[in-house]
Amino acid sequence: MTREEIISRQWEEATISNNFLFGKTMEAYPDLCRRLIERILHVKIRRIEYPEREKVLEERIDCKGVRVDVYVQDDSNKIFNLEMQMSREDDLARRIRYYQGMLDLNNLKRGSRYEKLRDSYIVFICLFDYFRLGKHVYTFRERCDEDLNLLLGDGSTKVFLNTEGILNDADEDIKNFLEYVARGVVADDFIAELDVAVRDVKFAKKVRLEYMTLELMIQERIEQARAEGRTEGRIENMLEVAKKMLSLNMSLSNIIAITGWSKEKILQLAADTKAK
Repeated sequence: MTREEIISRQWEEATISNNFLFGKTMEAYPDLCRRLIERILHVKIRRIEYPEREKVLEERIDCKGVRVDVYVQDDSNKIFNLEMQMSREDDLARRIRYYQGMLDLNNLKRGSRYEKLRDSYIVFICLFDYFRLGKHVYTFRERCDEDLNLLLGDGSTKVFLNTEGILNDADEDIKNFLEYVARGVVADDFIAELDVAVRDVKFAKKVRLEYMTLELMIQERIEQARAEGRTEGRIENMLEVAKKMLSLNMSLSNIIAITGWSKEKILQLAADTKAK
């Protein structure tokens, strides 16, 4: 099977849990996106808009950019960032911290007062229980350790959704959405509409071509890095390959698969490279 055939099959088998398909569906159907945000956060939104398509958050040329799945704002100037997380990685808490910082940097103009920072909501939709407590929803706001009723009031909210929740801690709307993400179960009218939208996006030739092109580029980078690592089989070559993959912001799991190194070794290399 050719590389193109493999990627084509991946697209045919993709569900809403595929972050590319999820993002494209939310972009193509803003009303469904609005209603999904309302369902997850229990807020009322009159209208949403996409300030930028395929939003990339970055402030300096030497910092790590973030390409977000869904980035919208509502009619009251609140920001919503939704991310689909298919594979478990141990750095998710720190990643959401980084996303929050980048959201703030990208939405406060130079010279503006801090009170101009907009309220923001970051939602990670996880196909695993990151905190291993069985909850469907984990919501975080800044609180005082000495008085848990005292909120800092910085306007930031972070939510982790868990498709593997087992406790009776969420309403049916959220549970139905998570069942759809994890297992494709269509349990209510909203999910039925969402399912139709996902299928429509999958059949769009332009979206399929964009996915194929993106995945082929990623595979070419991986193969190029692997080929460079084979040259004379030397450790020095693999070290340069690892550095190059880090510079391309490739995922930790891909770097581990290509180099065969431990996560600790790669993270140490990343820290050393940044220090230099």
